[in-house]
Parts: sequence; C-alpha cells; structure tokens
Amino acid sequence: MYLIYRYGEAIECYQEALICLEKDDPLVYTTMISVLEKMGFIFNIQHQYDEALNAQRRALQIRNENKPIDHLMIAKNLKEIGNILFKQEDYDDALNYYQQALTIFEEKYPKNHIEITNCLREIGLAWNSKTDYDRAAEYFEKCLHIIEASVSLADPMISDIILYLSLVEEKRNHRELSLAHEINYCLICLKFRPLDQRPIGYSFSRIGQHYEHLNKPILAIDYYRQALTIFQNCLPEWHESRIDMELKLERLSKETIM
Repeated sequence: MYLIYRYGEAIECYQEALICLEKDDPLVYTTMISVLEKMGFIFNIQHQYDEALNAQRRALQIRNENKPIDHLMIAKNLKEIGNILFKQEDYDDALNYYQQALTIFEEKYPKNHIEITNCLREIGLAWNSKTDYDRAAEYFEKCLHIIEASVSLADPMISDIILYLSLVEEKRNHRELSLAHEINYCLICLKFRPLDQRPIGYSFSRIGQHYEHLNKPILAIDYYRQALTIFQNCLPEWHESRIDMELKLERLSKETIM
C-alpha cells in the first residue's frame, strides 16, 4: 500500500494489525517485528524520524527479548536506528548504535564485508559531520582497505569512499593527498562510468582547484577547461557551476599572462 503513496492508510492498517497481534497472539513476535519495521520504513521516508525511531527501537527490544541469538538482524536493526539518528543530526547516539552494529558484524560475521564496510562508512560520515576529520579519515581508510579486497573496482562503493577520503583530506589541509584521491576517483569514473558526465565534470573542477591551490595554474587551467567542456554539454548556460567555471578560467588565464 505504501508503494502507491497511501502512507497514512498503510500506517493505520499496520497499527491495527499490531494491536490485534499484541492482544490475541503476543507470541508471534516475528510478525510484530515485521509490522514495526514496515511502519519504521514508512515513517522514515515521510521524514517522521521520531516515530520511525520508536518503531525500530521497539522492534529491537522484541528481538532482544525473544531471539537474542539472531545477531545478524539485531545488528541490522542497530544500524537502521543509527541511520535515523544520523538524519536527526544526533551524531553521538548514531555513532553508539553504529559501533554496536559494527562490533556484532566483526565478531559474528567477519566475512560479511558488505555490512562491515557499510558500518565503517556510516561511522566515517558521522565523524565527518562532527568535524572530527582525523577520525573520519581513519574509518574511511579502514572501509576502503576492506572493500578493495572484496569487490570489483567497478563497484560504486569504492569510488564513493575514495571521494569521501579526498574531501576529508582537504578539510585536514592535506592538499596533495586529497588531490591523489581525487585523481584516483576521476580515473575510476572515466573507466567504469564514462557516460555519467556530471560527476566527471565536477571531479575535473575539483582537480583544477587543487592545482590552483598548489600554485600550478597551467594544470589548473587544463582541468578547468575539461570541466567546462563537460558542463557545456550537460548543464544549461545559466547553471551556477558552468558560470563559475567560465569565471575561473577567465581569471586564471589573465593571471597567467600577467
């Protein structure tokens, strides 16, 4: 029902089902958990995060009380609660739940690289949001190390983490390291997603900006031109990114001539 955007009616149906289950057959905990998680999902996509959090926490409580050995689903439940808290910008609590989930995945499912790297990524993003860029870089590095050994280079997760590393190293004022990550990200995009032009254009732009800060204007101009060529093909004339690139090229060209 929620797939056709009748969220309110869906929630009412789930709430009625939950009441019936609690009254008539409270031992059917798996069905109760399923109902609560579906309610949490709907609340989440409606940005009703308090309600989503309550539903997920209740599902977690029922799991812990009735099937504490179901470590995989408990860990996923913890991670989902962390995701909701992250959206509420409650980063400390989000980190707490992410860390609990990560501990379970690492101890009970050490070969489940997808769940482990997802947790590491979310922890890195939370530290980044707390502006603790050293910790963010630490978790992004851990994530990249695991995922590079477990999936194809074409997997979007790899390029995403490399981009996160580039951005966080820039915030740490590690300009050359940030540039190295950005070039790596750009090369992966060019090789595996050549038709996805916008990310490539923005990557060229960021590379140019790095070279400009490193006092290498000729290289900066070269990458700005490549970025502008892409923007001219995929962005309207009035787009801010396209105008910004034109202005940067004009300014740098004049400064280089002088």
